[in-house]
Amino acid sequence: MAFIGNILGGYAAREVGKFNQRLFNQEAAIVRNNAEIKKRTFNEVDRPRIIAAHNRKQSNMLVNFLKSGVDVDRIGGSPFLVMLDQATENAFDLEIAEFNSTVSYQNEINRSLLTEAKGASEAYKGDLAFRTGMAKAAGDIYANKDTYGSLLS
Repeated sequence: MAFIGNILGGYAAREVGKFNQRLFNQEAAIVRNNAEIKKRTFNEVDRPRIIAAHNRKQSNMLVNFLKSGVDVDRIGGSPFLVMLDQATENAFDLEIAEFNSTVSYQNEINRSLLTEAKGASEAYKGDLAFRTGMAKAAGDIYANKDTYGSLLS
């Protein structure tokens, strides 16, 4: 009566597959949540901090120019052009930080999707093992119908 083991093994495989899928889905949810936390942290903490640092740097540069008594005619680049160059550099620095934040967020989301796909794969493998167990059980019953008696007769 090997068919009983095949049936039980099939049911067990299906349940293990469902359990693994739930685990992978929970892991994916955690990864997505972490991505959202990182994005919110950048927008609410890092971005304002970077902007404040840029503003301080720009203000300090203006004060230093004013205190130094720079003669605009004797310098190859005027203080305005130096400050404009610094403002451009600051904007570029902020754009790089925003780009890195966006890439990091997308990578986390992609990782969560891959984890969910692993879960779906585990559920599929469990379901496939269940069907295989049922087919083996049916084959065993049919092959041994004379031994088992009236199961299929």
